[in-house]
Amino acid sequence: MLRHVTVAITVVLLVGVGSSSRAHARAQGLPLVAAASCVSSVGPGIPAPAPPRGGLPGFHSAWFGQSGYPSLCAGGRSTATVAFLNTGSRGWTAGTMGEAAFLGTWDPDPGQDRASVLGGDGRAGSPSTGWPRHDRVAEQPAPWVGPGQVAWFQFVVEAPRVPGIYRLSIRPLIEGATWLEDEGVFWVVTVLNPDGSLPTDRVSAAVRVPIDFHAFALTPAEYGNTALGEGGGVILTNGTSGTWTSPWRTPPAAFTRLIPSWNAETPAGTSIEVEAQVRAGSRETRWWRMGRWAADDADVQRTSFRGQEDADGRVATDTLQLSAPTTAYRLRVTLLRATGSFQTPVVRLVAAVVSDGAGTPGSAAAGVVAELAVPRYSQEIHAGEYPQYSGGGEAWCSPTSTEMVVEYWGRRPSAADLAWIAPTIVDPAVDHAARSTYDAAYRGTGNWPFNAAYAARYGLRAFVTQLRSLAEAERFIDAGIPLVASLSWRAGELPGFYLGLGSNGHLLVVTGFSPTGDVIVNDPAAASNPEVRRVYPRLAFERAWLGGSGGVVYVIHPPNVALPRSAGNW
Repeated sequence: MLRHVTVAITVVLLVGVGSSSRAHARAQGLPLVAAASCVSSVGPGIPAPAPPRGGLPGFHSAWFGQSGYPSLCAGGRSTATVAFLNTGSRGWTAGTMGEAAFLGTWDPDPGQDRASVLGGDGRAGSPSTGWPRHDRVAEQPAPWVGPGQVAWFQFVVEAPRVPGIYRLSIRPLIEGATWLEDEGVFWVVTVLNPDGSLPTDRVSAAVRVPIDFHAFALTPAEYGNTALGEGGGVILTNGTSGTWTSPWRTPPAAFTRLIPSWNAETPAGTSIEVEAQVRAGSRETRWWRMGRWAADDADVQRTSFRGQEDADGRVATDTLQLSAPTTAYRLRVTLLRATGSFQTPVVRLVAAVVSDGAGTPGSAAAGVVAELAVPRYSQEIHAGEYPQYSGGGEAWCSPTSTEMVVEYWGRRPSAADLAWIAPTIVDPAVDHAARSTYDAAYRGTGNWPFNAAYAARYGLRAFVTQLRSLAEAERFIDAGIPLVASLSWRAGELPGFYLGLGSNGHLLVVTGFSPTGDVIVNDPAAASNPEVRRVYPRLAFERAWLGGSGGVVYVIHPPNVALPRSAGNW
């Protein structure tokens, strides 16, 4: 929870182009120590460079100069100016779609067309500073900017009250037609600590993605043929089925995506089914079936449910995707057992993460330099084994990653669990994990909640959530907790990946961070176990992870190992 505190803070506002902005900053001499009282000031402007070549066919631009660096107190505002030369053959016409020039938010921070905490129109979580939109920083000031003419864009920025170093990247565009040249133009806003000292933490300029993780207390709830057992879990009291229904949960922000998690013990012949329901305005939707789970597939087919789609949304295997933002949800668990059985499932955890979007790639390293000793297992050496489970080991990235983390915590399948596996197979626990996470409807082993539920079989607490950045992942590594992360990318976008391939869905284990902030992983897509360890470039990894799954991770830990401080998403 954020506390509103009134403090005197100085902000330094910079503008630059690529690496040249750093030279400008050094030339201007950023203050290392703030005065005891906050005093605003403006430094000299940056002169225009030599005019670039003009007359290029179509729409084009070149950076041409900027105003000086103002220093602002917390909550203070300043008007920034940046000039772009029209180097194309076509003029820019204000108010005309397909011809009007704007400045838009850009990569890496806050990201293309993303809202920023430094300014906006008051929507999408941005402050109201007079921008044309939350993702459009400024519009051309003159009705017409012809070829060879300069447009002096102006916009207001507001100093955030949280200390740290912020960066706002911008890029010119012709609205409705094309983005113009990307010259790496960005502002750096440094908000000093309350004592006037210079902060060291990089803070994203993006509006924080609304992510809410909630693990429901098992009571109070609606019980139907169920009750809390002596060990604290929900059990079936009579008959062959019963239900546990959570109270309604209203997250702090509206959401369009829901991913459930559960931990349960399912003795032979028993299973559970998990459902979700949301409120669309004042109306309650259908109950969406999110999965039927059993640890053993001998008696019960473990499966998601296909064909669930209507005007409110759809279920994509393990994820409820809603057609419009909604404000509340609840979960229901049905406990099942065979006729005549006295066994009962025991439900230990019922949780969900809801969100509306993904984080913004480009987080700065938080300074965690560590590598956890996670066992290394290759999925590739299992290629062709037990093809009834998603075609064999070449597709087993998720259970292989989950098994690595389970064994990191000193847990593993018993000899009895592995008795069905041929004695010639190396690392049989990987094959067991694949069978134990196989989803009959999906025909794969990558169902996110199924993998978390598998890990929980070994006395671990496991759930699926989303992180906003690698800076959050660093907190887990610092706490000694590895993470299973879900990524997707096109060929060549993740340097160092197996055979240079891309993937529309791949899971691996985040085991640490290098001194430069790059990501150390155990990637099961490797030709051998020793080759599982890799180091991926930070920005490339974050793009593939946040841009792919929205920052999905499996968090797996013993109940007595505390999680790091959370911002509401774990």
